Amino acid sequence: MKDKGCVRELRRRRIQSCFYATILFAAITESRNVELTTWSSKSGSGLDIVGCGRPQSQKRCENDWIVKEAWLPSQQDHRSRPTSPPKEGITLAVLNQRTATLIFTKVFPLGQYWAHYADLQWHMDRVASGRVVVITVSVSGTVGLRQAAHQLAQLGSLFALHLTPMAHWTWVFVKGGRTISETVILRGVAQHHAHLLLPLSDLPSPTQSSNQSLQQQRWQYCQLHGAMGGLCDEHSPDPLPPPSPPTLAHQSALANVPVVVTAGARHQYLYHTLNTLLAAPGAQRSNVLVVLGDAPQPTTQLLRLINVNFTQVPVHGKDNFKLFRYYRSVFQLVARTFPDAPAVIFLDEDVEVSPDFFSFMSQTLWLLREDPTLYCINGFSATGFFGKAHDDKNVLRGISQVEWGYAISLEFIEEALTMWHLNTNETDTLFYDEWLYKKVSQGRECVFPEVSRTRHYGIGVNSDPRSTEIFFLTMPIVKTWGIKLHDVEGLQLPRWQQSFSHNIKHSTPVTGNPCQLSFVDNTNNNYVFYYNMTKKSDGNPDYKNFYFTAQCLGAWAFSEQGLHDNVLTVRLSMAVTLYVVGAPYSPHAHLRPSHVIPWDIDLISEEEENILIEKIRELELGKYHIQNLNVTHDTLMNLMSSEPAMS
Repeated sequence: MKDKGCVRELRRRRIQSCFYATILFAAITESRNVELTTWSSKSGSGLDIVGCGRPQSQKRCENDWIVKEAWLPSQQDHRSRPTSPPKEGITLAVLNQRTATLIFTKVFPLGQYWAHYADLQWHMDRVASGRVVVITVSVSGTVGLRQAAHQLAQLGSLFALHLTPMAHWTWVFVKGGRTISETVILRGVAQHHAHLLLPLSDLPSPTQSSNQSLQQQRWQYCQLHGAMGGLCDEHSPDPLPPPSPPTLAHQSALANVPVVVTAGARHQYLYHTLNTLLAAPGAQRSNVLVVLGDAPQPTTQLLRLINVNFTQVPVHGKDNFKLFRYYRSVFQLVARTFPDAPAVIFLDEDVEVSPDFFSFMSQTLWLLREDPTLYCINGFSATGFFGKAHDDKNVLRGISQVEWGYAISLEFIEEALTMWHLNTNETDTLFYDEWLYKKVSQGRECVFPEVSRTRHYGIGVNSDPRSTEIFFLTMPIVKTWGIKLHDVEGLQLPRWQQSFSHNIKHSTPVTGNPCQLSFVDNTNNNYVFYYNMTKKSDGNPDYKNFYFTAQCLGAWAFSEQGLHDNVLTVRLSMAVTLYVVGAPYSPHAHLRPSHVIPWDIDLISEEEENILIEKIRELELGKYHIQNLNVTHDTLMNLMSSEPAMS
């Protein structure tokens, strides 16, 4: 069948390729439906919706058609000159299946290889069954699709597993149902459209069958917002209000401790975070306060719906300058509102907490009061990367920033506020957590678990995609609760120093290349490795050898986070601990036996250097192998200048 509308599009917009797709039902003339056009191109992507989306209870639309145009953020209006570059990536749009209202849209920059595919999966998992989903590629967005392609194939896509790096693609489908339209251009840069009739669902909304005011508010909210997970799942919705979690053995330690959640416009993240937080044993809803910066209506409506206290602070500026000012305002608010609190727990809107989060905090918060050499309790592990977390009862201390899900004292908050200026010329960083560490902590340390009690899952302004995937999305997290921590009293500095020195002194020294497979014999023992760490001209330690040592061991190597007295503690298994000591800089370097020479990368052989390089590449890339990693300019020139083989 020849589509006159498609021909008109070809003539008017000079489109190189135009696709027409419809799905017909026996009773389509009797059903409510809308006309939908979606497109994908090198210049952007978008969505037009035209039709009648009125509920059945209202008068049937005849000639008075409702016209809706839903321009996605990535689309340049084809009727005017573009004012800014389109956002590049895959656009996920979710429509209300009863009204065709656009209730969610986000562009995932999947022109990048790392991490963003996981964010797409996270949001797709939270789209309720029955919703209409529209996926389009804007400019370029399939290089980083990766595992998400398998998820989309399971949802019914025919092309998701076969997209080329520059493919343009549109897919319209019902989540948990059927594909309505799917089009693709695998080669070339042609813009293409999909035109279709979208039948709307005649199933009654849960709002119509609910007599409870709270449930009516829930479904009214869900009519307008998508990707909200169990809140809007019509088949198995989250309980509302949620049941109260169990109490803890040390519940009294949390009685007057406010839990401040910093949040903004990402209400999908916020709902998940609050869900895990309020379900964790020991949580007290009355202690939770959400502090909003940007506060769009969907966020405030959500917080009223789930009955969580919130307030708002003014925000100004853009990106990190804006965030730096925002967190200062949050600290000011907390100091005014909770002047007598023994401590305050802070959590960002995109941090998932373990069921053991409050149990961990209830056993460790008292250390902030008793030990002046500590300034924070982190729920996030500073050393538990790459399989280096085994014992969920073990707790350590070391220099660290405040990290995702942390507690600090009111005294520290007030101390920070006396130094917290808004003039950016007075600070060398706009990351508030790094600034607290560099300018306010004054050498004080943090307590943190070996196995993390939080996971940072969101992707935002400061989320480097590669680091997010390699380090943070894979961070193990404790799944149970009520774990009795080992020797919390021993974390106080005098006892910790005594125990720490004793362990290093009685550990078995190991030498050689830390990248070698047989570097440590994983028997039930403690080991110590000394590497060369000297003092630079500015008085700070030279971390060059530390970087390569930590990289070889699969530990965090990019800063001194987690070190105590310039000693890195690496947990190789439940029974094996390796102490990595910088000598002569570390105060514990004097424990080095005279026959043990500190390792120095500048003194290793070429063979050992090759082992080190290959090991670091393996750790950095994980399971990914780059075939042309060693290609040089010369090899490329030789390849291109060589004559083709004769057949």
